[in-house]
Amino acid sequence: MQPDVKRAFVLGGTGAVGSAVLRELARRQVPAVFTYRRSEEAARVLAGELGHRAVRCDLADPTATAACLDAEDTPDVVIHTAAISGSHALVEIDGATWREMMTVNVESAHAVCRWIAQRGKPCDIVLVGGLDRTQSLPLPVHFAATQGALAALAMAAAHELGPRGVRINLVALGVLDAGLSQGLASRRRTDYMAFSALRRVGTPAEAARAIVWLALENTFIQGKVIPVTGGI
Repeated sequence: MQPDVKRAFVLGGTGAVGSAVLRELARRQVPAVFTYRRSEEAARVLAGELGHRAVRCDLADPTATAACLDAEDTPDVVIHTAAISGSHALVEIDGATWREMMTVNVESAHAVCRWIAQRGKPCDIVLVGGLDRTQSLPLPVHFAATQGALAALAMAAAHELGPRGVRINLVALGVLDAGLSQGLASRRRTDYMAFSALRRVGTPAEAARAIVWLALENTFIQGKVIPVTGGI
């Protein structure tokens, strides 16, 4: 086990990236508590296979999210991989759709940061998103707005929490061969590979190695967006 990291808390552990993060943590012998929303069977399998503990938490419900966090001891590492996306055009995004996207993708991340700030203990927080602020991409507007909010959240929270021993950064992922990227149209995927420096999509395992490295080994990166995009 890492001598300076004892426990991790992973939000969205049954997703493609979240489950890869859990596997990487297990490989490094770091025990974790992870959340799931609906995928109870997948959570049970992951917990049994990897030795982590699963807790149900509906991140679309801020009250449930707060209760879930308050029930847990303060971890040494928090990794927020939970996210929802969509293929809506701007005119199709009504208030309810916008609010759900913001609640799951952004408000839950804010809740995590607030939770750690209230506990007053050093911690590494890694948020996981899909936009590194240098790209101009044809993304669904509500999803893109959440990604911009996450980057700004990490930047501002880093200044406030850094003096307390809390590091917070955002890993911006490129297109992967699983997870939310599966919703991309084939033409968009082809375009991505054409402009990628590696000329390919990534894998959740590759993403997880970068995320977990940042969570466990980083000591001086703070408030930054780290692109893990294959060079797009």
